[in-house]
Amino acid sequence: MSAEHQNNFQHILPGQHVYDGVLFFGYSPPETLDLVKTFHVRADDVFLVTYPKAGTTWLQEIVWLLMHEGDFEGALATPVYIRSPFLEFKDLTLNEIGLDLASTMPSPRVIKTHLPLKLAPREILVKKPKVIILFRNPKDVCVSYFNFYKCSSSFGNFQGDWPEFLAMFCEGHVDHGSWFDFTKSWWPLRELTNVKLVFYEDLKRNPFGIIKELADFLGKQHLDDVTISRIAAHCSFEKMRENPMTNHQDVYSINSQVSPLMRKGQVGDWKSVFTVQQNEDFTQIYLDKLSHLEIPFTYQLDF
Repeated sequence: MSAEHQNNFQHILPGQHVYDGVLFFGYSPPETLDLVKTFHVRADDVFLVTYPKAGTTWLQEIVWLLMHEGDFEGALATPVYIRSPFLEFKDLTLNEIGLDLASTMPSPRVIKTHLPLKLAPREILVKKPKVIILFRNPKDVCVSYFNFYKCSSSFGNFQGDWPEFLAMFCEGHVDHGSWFDFTKSWWPLRELTNVKLVFYEDLKRNPFGIIKELADFLGKQHLDDVTISRIAAHCSFEKMRENPMTNHQDVYSINSQVSPLMRKGQVGDWKSVFTVQQNEDFTQIYLDKLSHLEIPFTYQLDF
């Protein structure tokens, strides 16, 4: 990302910097991103790879419960962002330092990252831990990210409107950079035996079935259908929005009066925000950048 590129937009992120061509806010400082690359990966780790606003917290809670044999008491005792650390995140106010949390955590660790593959821990490709990649259709991601920008001071009191944010998103001028580059970097890994690709929309359509698949992938085939059903119910959007361990209402930087972190969780909400022209333009940008990958995104659910 060039300096000229950055000057196309007025909004500046707190601590904004460009690292290896990717824009970041100050909560992922360069020295942290350096350390992430050499982070010591354990073979029994589970990495959750998502772009921001793709259903990350949902996946974190599901996978943590699967890896801990449906320990609902444990899940209700500690915030999910402590149980499942955000690797490249460093917030000294919250004392939430992902690298420190992850490094001292007993196995099996459930670790979250929003990084493109080129910035992820190098040992992921060597140690071959379990990796779950969660994709969500980019139109809903963009709308959700816009609302997150408006409600979180982490992004610096964003005052822009929807058209401005849409342009920022399309150019990768948002925290953690381009959705297109992120998606393109992880998509080829889906065929590896230690990697599981999940679509947000499939999880929404069939939570029990997808959670069952995840249990099998994680070597938790012994968990019975009752436990899987309990996890699905515990991790419903409504329950997670009410749950103080998952709704992030304790996080100082998020103004839930503007927009809660867990806002709607719907598939197809983009249709209430995109104009017809914006939708056509975005679709063309997507086709130009990623159509060759033939990723089967779902943009609405008919149920």
